Amino acid sequence: MSIHLFHKPPSSLTDDELMERVSSRDDDGAYGELYRRHARRLMGFFFRQTGKDEALAADLVQDAFLRLWSSRQKFSGSGFRTWLFTVSYNLLKNHFRHDEQRKLYETIASKQQDIVADARIIEQIDSRAFDLALQRELEKLPSEGRLLFSLRFEEELTVPQIAEVMDLPEGTVKSRIHALTQTLKQKLNPNT
Repeated sequence: MSIHLFHKPPSSLTDDELMERVSSRDDDGAYGELYRRHARRLMGFFFRQTGKDEALAADLVQDAFLRLWSSRQKFSGSGFRTWLFTVSYNLLKNHFRHDEQRKLYETIASKQQDIVADARIIEQIDSRAFDLALQRELEKLPSEGRLLFSLRFEEELTVPQIAEVMDLPEGTVKSRIHALTQTLKQKLNPNT
């Protein structure tokens, strides 16, 4: 590298010479000149590649120049524009890869939500169907059977409490509850 590069104003240097100043001396002026020269062109490139998403294109321009700065020591000394567009291309690839993964995740999450919603609907339908079938079977029971079911399963009384209400021995209440549940189980689920 020649000494004369450091005495010339940044606007009179080539891109490669500017990048050489950035990489060897952390020259902010040279870096600013590169940005001034290439940010608009890079913005157009990203704008076209991202489907005219201006905010995303602007973010990618900033990312490209940040990467350029952070990897300035790796600049080989020639082909600045090629190097800049290589960095930019890699940023786009990473963006699209990340975007595809995000979309895939959203698709999977959406399908899972649909499955859960479908399962809830099926549960609700099954629950309603079961409730209707149970109601029909309870209506067929003698009044004492309906009362016993109501006290135990709707009012949630204990066996001793039911025995006291119905003035029956606890053993009798237990056996009637058992017989009642077995009858209902057979009627509601004939496969058992």
